Amino acid sequence: MLVCSNCNNHQEDGKFCGVCGGALKQALSEEQFNGSIEQSGVSSANSGAAALETQAQPTATAIKSGVSQYWSYFLSLFKNPTRAFQSNEKHYLNGLITLALYAIIFSLSIYFLTNSLMRSFGGFFGESVPFFALVSRLAIAVIITFVITFGSAFAMIRFAKNQETFKTIIAQYGSIIVPFTALNVVAMLGGLIGSYQLTFIPLVISVIFTFTFVPVLFVFEKVSNINKNGQKVYLSLATIVLISLISYILGDALLSSLVEDIEDLLYYVW
Repeated sequence: MLVCSNCNNHQEDGKFCGVCGGALKQALSEEQFNGSIEQSGVSSANSGAAALETQAQPTATAIKSGVSQYWSYFLSLFKNPTRAFQSNEKHYLNGLITLALYAIIFSLSIYFLTNSLMRSFGGFFGESVPFFALVSRLAIAVIITFVITFGSAFAMIRFAKNQETFKTIIAQYGSIIVPFTALNVVAMLGGLIGSYQLTFIPLVISVIFTFTFVPVLFVFEKVSNINKNGQKVYLSLATIVLISLISYILGDALLSSLVEDIEDLLYYVW
């Protein structure tokens, strides 16, 4: 079978098309045509797979690199928390991640311990505590407390005329929380094995230092850098007063419903 290259007319024989007079060429057989389509399809599929793989590789590499960099950052500050005050805007995201991890790991510690205790009371197949309901409420409560304590510290250092950017201050504040985030990890392991002491002792220490001593220490250090003869003692103590005042005023509005929900969830355990 011959086919015209101009008008695609098919005819059995001849050198020129009987319709338009164009040159004729041999038409592809059905097997050749199908083979051409299959080859084109395979080539297209391979190209698509290669493109997806090429796109996935940089993403996976970026994630791996980010995790590695954060781990190095975390380990460095765990060994020497004083380096937190050397953090700058480049560490802003790391600071936020640390604050978020603190809240999440704290919440998981309580959840795992509660779940372990419920199973011990009701047998291995005993009823478990709703994961999201408890963890989300605990995490929100911790985040609100962070907002109050950091906000008070930020107000004091701004009152002392600190000129650093908000991102730098967040980076440094988050960095100084690293050791207490690690302490929460110990508490979480205690919760997993159902150890009351190994969960609550680290958590109590972590909470006291994170929400009481750290804001005071942070303000003292920042004010000292501004003026060594400045009112660093009074401003540090004023931080605690401001935290207490804000907690008293806003605590009922922001935390009371959360605390009630948490108490309802933990009623049969605690």
